[in-house]
Amino acid sequence: MHRLVHKIFAIAIGCAIFLIGFSTYCVSSVDTLGGKYDRDSFSIFDDGDLRVLPDEQEQVVFANIDGKQGVEEPGSIVRLRDTLMVEDDIKENEVDPVKIVAFTDKNYSVTSKWWYNRMTKLGYTTHTLVLIDPPAVKYFTDANRGGKEYYRFEVQIIDPGSRAKNRVRSLWYNRILYCLNQLKAGHSLLLTDVDNIFSRYEPLSQFQGSEFDAIFALEQKFPVEIFQKQGFVLCGGMTFLKATNATVEIMERLLEKCDGGTKRCDDQVEWNRMMFLDMTWNTKKTKTKLTENGLIQYSFSGESKTVQGFKAKVWDRDFAWRGPFDTERCPSESNWVAMPTNLPYSVSSQLRAEGIAEGASRIGIEKIARVKIWEEFCGINGTNRDENQGSVKARLNKAVQAYNKTTTRVMQ
Repeated sequence: MHRLVHKIFAIAIGCAIFLIGFSTYCVSSVDTLGGKYDRDSFSIFDDGDLRVLPDEQEQVVFANIDGKQGVEEPGSIVRLRDTLMVEDDIKENEVDPVKIVAFTDKNYSVTSKWWYNRMTKLGYTTHTLVLIDPPAVKYFTDANRGGKEYYRFEVQIIDPGSRAKNRVRSLWYNRILYCLNQLKAGHSLLLTDVDNIFSRYEPLSQFQGSEFDAIFALEQKFPVEIFQKQGFVLCGGMTFLKATNATVEIMERLLEKCDGGTKRCDDQVEWNRMMFLDMTWNTKKTKTKLTENGLIQYSFSGESKTVQGFKAKVWDRDFAWRGPFDTERCPSESNWVAMPTNLPYSVSSQLRAEGIAEGASRIGIEKIARVKIWEEFCGINGTNRDENQGSVKARLNKAVQAYNKTTTRVMQ
């Protein structure tokens, strides 16, 4: 009897040592700030249960929601139940179960804060920043710990590569990967950019409740070869994705095309190439309507030729507006989101020069200036809405002057 007891006790001790060792090994293989992990041991927790990630899903996604820190110290693993709201919780606590996500880094941090606060002011409750570099993680973690402000964020560290081009294309690959993982978890998404300018509240439930698996904004003419073939292109930076099997299949195909063995791509190009080949768009009626600068203005829809049940729609251009910053005509007051291109060089070069003198980020100074000058230029009382204020150039100069009066242009 004593021998049996000793055997059982020895086995119990051995199991405990193994579990502690396994737990320590998993934890020590992850660096939340650096985005490092050991592929063979990395796992995440879904609803409190252990789930191993497929090999191709390389990035660590943590969260910072409802006051719970998903990024504490290097080497920590958190349970998603502690940080991510599961779908039933969202439906119970949120008006819109659709998650709004925008990717950002430290260079865009000031613009990201502006975007986040704008979405909060408009009445949205699920908007989330996805941070792609360690400086951004530290910046927003410190901001939240300060107690005066709060930003919900998740972390997906990207491989910066050796050139700026590599960094951007790594971001686009990881953005697709993130969206695919979220869709598989049952979360519908509104994917946007932090320099997209939302002007009013629009309930996302209308998109979730529609027949469409995906809804896109219209881009201008890039990629050119696709525009020349079909007369329009889709915008990769403003998209609604519903969590359906059909959407997951489309995103898996996009990820495969985007990878190419490098885990980098231009998602704007890959999205449009894939959709051009795969979709049958009902554009006949739309193309008979008036255009501006040769660009389609009105909504249309289509169906996939190869993915059963996949339906997509394109918003009216005025609803989700994309165009040149120094446009002759602003979007109407019914506009939901505006995505103007970069500031004209005559404006941005001056702002960047001032920014450098003040020690600000070259990119940061231009991005926050872009969204604020747009508000002065094409906001409800924007200078570009009054034809009595002279030419478009004169109206833009007045908007810049108004912006200069309200900011010191010092970026953190």
